[in-house]
Formats: sequence, C-alpha cells, structure tokens
Amino acid sequence: MGKAQRRAERYNKNITIDLILRDESRDMRLAGPVPCFVVDLSSYGLGLILNQVHFQGHHFFYEPQDNPDNQLYIEREGKKDGEALSIPVRPVWFNLDDDEELRCFHMGVEFQAPPNDERITLLKRIAAGKMGEEGGWFNRLLLKLWT
Repeated sequence: MGKAQRRAERYNKNITIDLILRDESRDMRLAGPVPCFVVDLSSYGLGLILNQVHFQGHHFFYEPQDNPDNQLYIEREGKKDGEALSIPVRPVWFNLDDDEELRCFHMGVEFQAPPNDERITLLKRIAAGKMGEEGGWFNRLLLKLWT
C-alpha cells in the first residue's frame, strides 16, 4: 500500500513486545507469551515479526477470528512504574518469510482501542525512547536483517 493511501503515518520502532491469546469469557490465558519484534507502528496498529504463530496448541491468527471469546493482546512489562501495558489487538494479516538466514512470520495487527487511547500513546513513548536500543542477540540480529 502506498504511503499516500495510509490513514496514519507509520514508524519503524524496533522494540520487543509479547503476544498473548486469552479467552475473555473464562478470563484465562490460552497461549503465550510469545515474544515479538515490532517493526512498524502507527496509531491504528503494529507490524510484528515473530518466530511462530502456532503456540501451545493455539493459532494466534485464526483463533481470534474463529471464536469471538478469544482475544489477542500485546503486552509489555514496564521497566519503570506506569510503563506496563496490555492492548487488545485484532490480527489482520500474516505471511511466512522463509528466508535462508531466518525463518519467521510477519503479522499485522490492529489496535482494538481508539488511536488516542492512553495505552497506545504510552507504547509510542516507549518506542520513541527505545528505537534501536533493545538488547539481546536476537534483537540485534533482527535489527541487522530487517533495517
């Protein structure tokens, strides 16, 4: 999709976040957390890289669409007070990238909260302060491969 056709500006943000599948009717976690790498951030959603979309017997893309009680969340523990966040998201698309160096999935998710929600604002603030600074060998590898 061309830049002029997008409804909001997107930013490359390179932070990690967890993906979790919950059953809202029973108030329980079904699967996760699965660590993801945020490569694209807008006011409406995220582009993620993850190493699996099927975890603990649950498919993160299909189950939220097939069962309305199952809700996908992105979560991040706060390093400081007030930085922990949990945002419900809806999966929109996913692709397998079967590169020779790294096999991973790309997934696009849409926030199930308005663009001006305080949790989305907090995520943007965290991402702005962390751009390219995440530690760990996996994150550094992804930064080299995808930026």
